[in-house]
Amino acid sequence: MSNKTWKIEIAGQQHVIEVQTGSFDGGGSVTVDGKVANKWGTSVSGLPMPLKFEIQGKKAEIKSEGFMANTPALYLDGKEIK
Repeated sequence: MSNKTWKIEIAGQQHVIEVQTGSFDGGGSVTVDGKVANKWGTSVSGLPMPLKFEIQGKKAEIKSEGFMANTPALYLDGKEIK
């Protein structure tokens, strides 16, 4: 299993966003503050992109970057969050 986590603040509130992918089947999920915001099943080509969801009314996306398109990047209102 592979994980990527971001901790962000929106309007004074802390949020934790985590992408979890299965190491064998390619399935996984995106959670916001421990609650599933988006999930997918088996995928042989890596993360299905883009994964869209909302955080406190703001549009968020997980896009895939890097080798084999399996490195997730978080965008909030179109801007990448590092």
